[in-house]
Amino acid sequence: MQNLVKHTLYLFLWITGLTAAMTLAGIGYTWFFSEAKELPHLEWLIGSVIVEVVAVILMLAKKGLKYLPDTQTDKEPKDTLKFMESFISTGTSAAVVSNRVSWLAGDDKLISILQSKIEKGTRIEIITPSEVPEALRKKLNGASFIVTKENVSPEARFTLVNGDRSGAEKLAIARGVHPDHEITIFDNNSGPQIIAMAKDIIRKSKELANAA
Repeated sequence: MQNLVKHTLYLFLWITGLTAAMTLAGIGYTWFFSEAKELPHLEWLIGSVIVEVVAVILMLAKKGLKYLPDTQTDKEPKDTLKFMESFISTGTSAAVVSNRVSWLAGDDKLISILQSKIEKGTRIEIITPSEVPEALRKKLNGASFIVTKENVSPEARFTLVNGDRSGAEKLAIARGVHPDHEITIFDNNSGPQIIAMAKDIIRKSKELANAA
């Protein structure tokens, strides 16, 4: 859906640009081929049209793209792990919600990055329905493992960084499998309500884990 909106905006910008080009072509035709020889202030007219078109395009691009989330499609698991390393490193806290943790247990580099951030005071939370292997707990000493023990694994898979800093949150939602594994990244411009729902899911998961 996000890609459709973005492509629609791009199409609108192209139509605006083509319309401006046709307008300028008409003015040029009138200038060079018209019978009328006296065309006062034509250079100012052409200049104003160009400035107006450029201003409209820049304004639409700046305002419109600001409210669209970023997306990326990963072909291989290593691409997703590379993204996770970069994404988690941007925040002072990170909550990872996943229906399994095998992807994390097999990536020593990501574990090393997480452990380094933990040692620097970053709060790392990993929320999952199943018990976490003891070996992973030892590697991520200081991380909070929240096990909900749900019988039916949840479909939600996301990572929220800066969840404790209002206005600075970023949310990455994953869906699909490789080679069509899509990640959508929201911030407080592109998805404040979605970020709020992610916070609610994390809060509910903690309540469920405490009640288990």
